[in-house]
Amino acid sequence: MSPEERAQRLRDRGLEQTREEAELEANSVFRQKVEASYRRMENPGCLEVDASPSREKVLQTVLGLIRNTFQDL
Repeated sequence: MSPEERAQRLRDRGLEQTREEAELEANSVFRQKVEASYRRMENPGCLEVDASPSREKVLQTVLGLIRNTFQDL
């Protein structure tokens, strides 16, 4: 989701902005580096999930990914 949407959702939940969130909001280069680092992670890798739909839809997507990833365990 966009940084603006993330910030709005945090405000809507009544949560205070953390120092880390403030840095990600203020420094787009830093945010891009953090995002790129997550994309490069391996063993285990990170899966990118579009968090812009409703919470319920995002939850169903994440649960599906967990089930698919760990079905053999």
